[in-house]
Amino acid sequence: MEFYNEHLDDDRFEIIAFHDARAKTFEELDEKCAGVKEKHWGGKDLPFPILLDSTGETIKQYDITAFPTLILFDPEGRLVGHAPLDTLKQALEGKVETPKPRARQVQSGG
Repeated sequence: MEFYNEHLDDDRFEIIAFHDARAKTFEELDEKCAGVKEKHWGGKDLPFPILLDSTGETIKQYDITAFPTLILFDPEGRLVGHAPLDTLKQALEGKVETPKPRARQVQSGG
């Protein structure tokens, strides 16, 4: 949230969060996130969109093995890779090369 708020006017990226298949509705998501919201988000809603992955397909396609996972896409929408927030910050600032993709490639859904 802090990084997002610091870069609100930066049109080079957007943050989108998604929740795994354990939440089928936004009401369920609100219930599951209530403790995290209080403890880590200061009682506030996330300032960026949250998508529900009710089938688990997104998690599989992007090789998500833990939450949170940070993934970087280039401006053309191609997966660049998974990386810690500090690495993504440095890549956005042009201080380091963007992380290379993992060996597993994402299938395009068209």
